[in-house]
Amino acid sequence: MAPEPEYYRPVPLDNDPSRAGWSGNRPGASGRPAGSPFGGAPFGARSGGPASGGVPSGDAPFGAPQRPVVTVVGGKSLLLAYVLWFLLGWLGVHKFYLRQPVWGLIYLGLGGLGWSLAGVGIGFLFLIPWALLMVLDIVTMPFRTAFVNASIARSAWVR
Repeated sequence: MAPEPEYYRPVPLDNDPSRAGWSGNRPGASGRPAGSPFGGAPFGARSGGPASGGVPSGDAPFGAPQRPVVTVVGGKSLLLAYVLWFLLGWLGVHKFYLRQPVWGLIYLGLGGLGWSLAGVGIGFLFLIPWALLMVLDIVTMPFRTAFVNASIARSAWVR
């Protein structure tokens, strides 16, 4: 079986200031989660229990820094990109799907002008570059899909 792609691996959010409880590496920062005034459990709660905002006991002590993990689910599918290329490629729908709207409009313009002017005889001026771009997409689609998925993974935790 092939190794798991990089963009599906869990990514720890150690340096994310937007997450709750982040104290950063500032001088005087305690490293304790937010919500507990002195680093201990709130009154009536056991240390490390869900009521204190910590992890369940046995995984890590209450005062230990917690490491949330983000797993990217729902990246772009290579199979769907190829299906869109095959069925609606002349409209550039696969380019819109892979977050390339300018190229999608170029495909739409070249394909639309080429097929509409084919009866006049000058449609080939637009259809030849369109066909070359479509053939190029067959080869570059896996790389573009991987790039978009990696971009989605990066944007999920680096803000």
